[in-house]
Amino acid sequence: MTSAIAPEVGVIIANHNNSEYVADAIVSVARQSVRNMRIVVVDDSSTDDSDRIIREALCRLDDPRFEYLRLEHNVGQAGALRRGLQALRTPFVSFLDSDDFWYENFVARHLTVHLNADYPVALTYSDSHIVDAETRLLAGTAWWFDVAQSNGSPRAIEEALIPEIDPETGCLAYNLSKAPTLYPNWSAEWSSNSMAAMMFRRDFVDLVLVPPNESLRLYVDFYLSTFATLITGAIAIPEALYAYRMHGRNKHSNGSVLGGSYNSSKRRWEPIRDGVLRLILQVLQRDSEELRIAFGDFRCDQALVQLRTALKGSMAQLKGRSRLQELLFGGRDLDHC
Repeated sequence: MTSAIAPEVGVIIANHNNSEYVADAIVSVARQSVRNMRIVVVDDSSTDDSDRIIREALCRLDDPRFEYLRLEHNVGQAGALRRGLQALRTPFVSFLDSDDFWYENFVARHLTVHLNADYPVALTYSDSHIVDAETRLLAGTAWWFDVAQSNGSPRAIEEALIPEIDPETGCLAYNLSKAPTLYPNWSAEWSSNSMAAMMFRRDFVDLVLVPPNESLRLYVDFYLSTFATLITGAIAIPEALYAYRMHGRNKHSNGSVLGGSYNSSKRRWEPIRDGVLRLILQVLQRDSEELRIAFGDFRCDQALVQLRTALKGSMAQLKGRSRLQELLFGGRDLDHC
């Protein structure tokens, strides 16, 4: 049996005005079962009490693996993550949103899946629990995780997917035993999860996280995960390895968990998705030579075709939707009827 040392993992906790939750995020990283980590907490010029909360949390931990950077000017999600990356030299990196928190095995599970002896990828991502502001469980899965495997036909729900409640504590426990899924190619129907679900190869992030800060003030997770799956493939980990907190002030998930394939956001997703896909297309075209050296002509050409096809299909759907509005509602937006 080959004996090798596990690589160091870098973690960036980017915070902006999440003073109520950022300490929980910090502690969840400190408690990871994997100890070989470097962690950078980046406060993106918060205007609430975040700076004090972060400093107090780090002081209580007194953990030399942590570094704190407070930015004087707000630069958005991509800018904050880039600033954190400058302080890290680790081969793997994960980004934790400051209002979410990881379970203790998050880093260990992601790292071992990355280091599988089958197929290396740039991205692993996991399922999540959905919790409220007080960390009470709202849903045992992000419904869109691995959604390509589901269908509308009647089917059984595996017993392992139904939790047990401890009568003494009221805590819930799931007993999952499902294998990770390799997605060697991207499709327009594919979906991963939020930023806190992911671990990336650092060199990949450095190569593609090149758009200006203003172009990616939000949705860096969708940008990086889509780019990674297009170019290298991705591996989905079926366990919920973290909790996504819907607390009412989320920058995107400002909806409610209503059951079914609920919309976590009140915003229309299509314009957001298409904007990010166009950004990836621009980078693939602009940095073509460097990306082709790294990933080869076939993957880059395939990605270009897939992106153009997806955007063309989206435009056709938009035109059909506008025509339907005109016929049925006199041009009024269906989303506001």
